Amino acid sequence: MSKLHILSKRAGLLRWLTIIGMVLLPLAVALSLMTSPLTPATVQVDFPVSPDATQSQLQIALALGLLKLVILLFTLNAMRKLFTAYAAGEVLTDHCALLIQRIGQGFLALAAASFVLRPLQMLVLTMANPPGQRSIAIGVNSEIIFFALSGALIVIIGWAMREASDIATENKSFV
Repeated sequence: MSKLHILSKRAGLLRWLTIIGMVLLPLAVALSLMTSPLTPATVQVDFPVSPDATQSQLQIALALGLLKLVILLFTLNAMRKLFTAYAAGEVLTDHCALLIQRIGQGFLALAAASFVLRPLQMLVLTMANPPGQRSIAIGVNSEIIFFALSGALIVIIGWAMREASDIATENKSFV
């Protein structure tokens, strides 16, 4: 079996696993939202939520949290497209390099979203507290660092792949 054939088979499997994840993830979130009431006690965040938080504040915080899901689905879709191209034997192409860059950009967006959205959620969910008891905290954790560094690395790999793709195209024109 050639290496390209093995790559194609494994990419085909990863494509299907990615599709399954893209379907199950939103379904799990929807199921969770339908089965548990949206109350200050059921909001799953790692900071104290005001017991007086209004329903609209809870919904805003939830919508902010769902933005990360949208970014994740965008990134998974780029992965699906890349695995589809690899499964078709399209490996060293400008299209694949662009998809690799999009995956890296998705990881960078997840890092940025985590950095920005958590303080906004905290502000929204403590807004019902009396003045002086509202809180906002900005911080960087290992998850943010991991996604930022991984995203930057993947973007750089995408750029390198674009260069390699250009060289491969140029070499084919000589033959």
